[in-house]
Amino acid sequence: METSIILIYGTLLLSVISIWTEIKLLKRIPLWIILLGLSFTLAVIFKRVSIVGLIYSGVFGLSIFYFYKRKNIWLFLLIISLAIPLFFHFSFTSFNNYKYLNSVSLSPHSISYSLYFNLDKTLIGLFIIGFSFKKMDISIMSLLKRIGISLLIMSIFFFVLTSVLDYSKFDPKLPSFTIVWILCNLFFICMAEEALFRGFVQKELEIFIKGKLSGIISVVIASLVFGMAHFKGGLMYIILSSIAGLFYGYVYFKTKRVESSMLLHFLFNLIHFLLFAYPALKQ
Repeated sequence: METSIILIYGTLLLSVISIWTEIKLLKRIPLWIILLGLSFTLAVIFKRVSIVGLIYSGVFGLSIFYFYKRKNIWLFLLIISLAIPLFFHFSFTSFNNYKYLNSVSLSPHSISYSLYFNLDKTLIGLFIIGFSFKKMDISIMSLLKRIGISLLIMSIFFFVLTSVLDYSKFDPKLPSFTIVWILCNLFFICMAEEALFRGFVQKELEIFIKGKLSGIISVVIASLVFGMAHFKGGLMYIILSSIAGLFYGYVYFKTKRVESSMLLHFLFNLIHFLLFAYPALKQ
C-alpha cells in the first residue's frame, strides 16, 4: 500500500476514533477536526480529492453544524440532499476513493467483492457524530447485553432466511486482509451508515413526528430508507437491508446511542464476513 494512502486514511481513522476522546486543542478545537483537516490536506496534495470536493465538504459540514444550533425541517432536508452525493460517490463531488480490493472472490461460492476506502462517505458520519456528540453515563454491561441478544436473534433469523432463499450459506474463512476489512468496516462504513440513518434520520424524525408512535414510525422509515440506499445489490438486498435496519433501529431506539447500532451493525457484518458466503452466493 502506498505511503500516501496510509497517511490519508490513517489520519482519517484517527479522526473518527478521536471523536470519543473529546480531546480539544487550545481548549476549543476538537482533535477530530484537526485530524480531519490534516487528512483532507493530504488528500488534496495526493489528488484524492479536488478543491471542488473540499468546498462541497465544507458546505456540508457547516450545514450540519448550524443544524445542531437551530434545528428545523429545511436544514434537515438540505443535509439529506447534500449527503446523497457523498454517500453514493457522485462524480461531481470530485473524490477519488482508493480501491483496496478489485473484484476478488473470497471463496468459490461467492460473488466478486471490491473494497474501497471512502473518504466522502466517512465524512458524513464524522460531521454528524462530531457535531452532535454528547457524553452520557450509560451502563456498558447493559448496552453490551442488549447488543448481544439482538445479535444472536438477528444472526439466527438472517442466516436461516438467507439459506432458505439460497442467498448465502455457511462458508468459514479467514482472508489475509481481515484486519484491514475490520478497520474499514467498523470505522468507515458502519460508523457512516449508522450516523446517517440512525443518529440523524431516525433521531430527528422521532423529534419532528412526535406522538406515541413517533419512535416506531421513525425506526420503520429509517430502516426502509436504509434498505433503499442499498439498491445496487438488487431487490433481495434491499429487502434484507431493510430488515437489518429494523434491528439496528431498535437497538438505537432503546439506547439512544449511535455506538450501539454501530457495534451491532459491525458485529453482524463480521459474522457474515468470516462464517458465511460474502457478500452473497453466486446465482
